[in-house]
Amino acid sequence: MSEAALKQDLLHAYHILDADGQASGIAGHLTARLPGADRFWSHRWGIGFDEVRAEGLIEADFDLRTIRGEGQVNPTLHIHTRIYRARPDVACIIHTHGKAGVALGCAGMTLETITQTGAVFHDDIALFDEFHGIVLDTNEGDAIAAALGGKRGLLLKNHGALVVGANVAEACIGMTVLEWAADVQLRAAAAGPLQHLDPAAAAQSKRFLLDAKNLGLRWDFLKRKIGRSRPFLGDAT
Repeated sequence: MSEAALKQDLLHAYHILDADGQASGIAGHLTARLPGADRFWSHRWGIGFDEVRAEGLIEADFDLRTIRGEGQVNPTLHIHTRIYRARPDVACIIHTHGKAGVALGCAGMTLETITQTGAVFHDDIALFDEFHGIVLDTNEGDAIAAALGGKRGLLLKNHGALVVGANVAEACIGMTVLEWAADVQLRAAAAGPLQHLDPAAAAQSKRFLLDAKNLGLRWDFLKRKIGRSRPFLGDAT
């Protein structure tokens, strides 16, 4: 993928997540790693997801120093840099404070496999059962990376949710699914005992949902949909 295409996908992801209700003021962050480099693209610290524009994206290194662009990136991005160091398979990381994801973490719960859509995270999500304040150093970033391990998602107790992916599309779709599935789980738990998917059926659903072609179709749809309401994002057909 070219650098321009990577930045365009990242830009769409910010606005898709904003429309999904996962923006939280100037908190939350997305990064896309440059292939084969200890650098990433992200947005300028101090603006919200809905305010991100292509010309405002910043290239930074793993010490959070700006390489290209104006301003500084979010000072808590060692959550991302330490995961990138531990996971060479990861090319995009998303961290949000969506209400349902936060609520599950505050309850000390992880996501259960109770829906077909949520099966994306079957045996693929963990809980970071600690909270030491704002993540401002690499030690806390290392602890979060260790809790994530080789999994796709992580709920951070009293904090929010995190999803990683091999590309921006995979991570962004994963975060929208996580927030939706967390909301369903909270509603289901309030109604009665949770009914889990059979593990074999969950695994089959996960394979289908994560198939590259199916992910691509879903990503194209999400970009078309957000583009209709935010035409400044450009043609996503």
